[in-house]
Amino acid sequence: MMFKRAEGVELQIPRAAVGAIFDECDRYDVDETGGRILGTYKGGDRRLGITVSGVIEPGPNAQRSQTYFKQDGEYQESVFRRVEDHVPEIEHLGNWHTHHVNGLRHLSGGDIETYFRTVNRPTHNTDFFYALLVTERVPGKSGLQRYIFKNYLMRRNDDNVYEIPASAVTLVDAPLVWPASEESVPRKVKTRSAEAVPTMDLVHDQDVVSQFFPKVKMLKSAELGIYWRGTLRTADGADLEVVVLRDSDAPHGCAVTLRNAPDVLEPVTKALAKEVFPNARSALVAAERACNAQLLATATSAKKKRGRLWMF
Repeated sequence: MMFKRAEGVELQIPRAAVGAIFDECDRYDVDETGGRILGTYKGGDRRLGITVSGVIEPGPNAQRSQTYFKQDGEYQESVFRRVEDHVPEIEHLGNWHTHHVNGLRHLSGGDIETYFRTVNRPTHNTDFFYALLVTERVPGKSGLQRYIFKNYLMRRNDDNVYEIPASAVTLVDAPLVWPASEESVPRKVKTRSAEAVPTMDLVHDQDVVSQFFPKVKMLKSAELGIYWRGTLRTADGADLEVVVLRDSDAPHGCAVTLRNAPDVLEPVTKALAKEVFPNARSALVAAERACNAQLLATATSAKKKRGRLWMF
């Protein structure tokens, strides 16, 4: 099939997104793999600006062979909804997958048929479908030069497949909404307002906190901005009240406070009050570990006195 040149299309892709895609290709260097592409767009038929802001991995139940790939849609849907909760303007722009394992240097007939079917569904939220295809591994190259990729566009009610020329593609340094990583966190936050908090990092915070500290909830107030409050379970089975505030005086910092802590944890309370943490999840992990270490030290001291260790 002949691919038409996409005119009037500009595509921005974060280097971190390309790196995440290439890392996935490294993990599956025999079978096809792929994922979803998230982002935003401006314009329409004549002028279209596409900005990628995240990639969702294939998921734990993805199916692969050298010529076949099926994504774990249930997993990807759950990730998308989590991101959407914090970034309402996010869109599912399209998909990425790889042909570097089978030698095919363009979209297959099956790929095109699937993408046309998707973009023409009444429920598809955009009038286009963006497809990134990794075509080959470059011997001897590393980093973002180790693979070659192409970019395609399908439009609603249009039988053409458009290839976005390399001249219309710009790699940028920008954080991702997914997957979240510490390296992509902006280093300066000047205010506690919800708008100033890096959205990507909030998504990562909420993901970790909800899994490991289910009794700690993210809240928002006009005075404090975004903060976390709830209880964490210590090793002795007690529920300890904790509050995490984003510190407006420290670049991208969080302070953690233990409320109504027992006397045995007073050294931990004082030590934590002097610390600034990069995010809520690290603050909660540090608080939990410090409390449990103090409780263990107290129990060990009691054992020496009584000859018996308090078993948690």
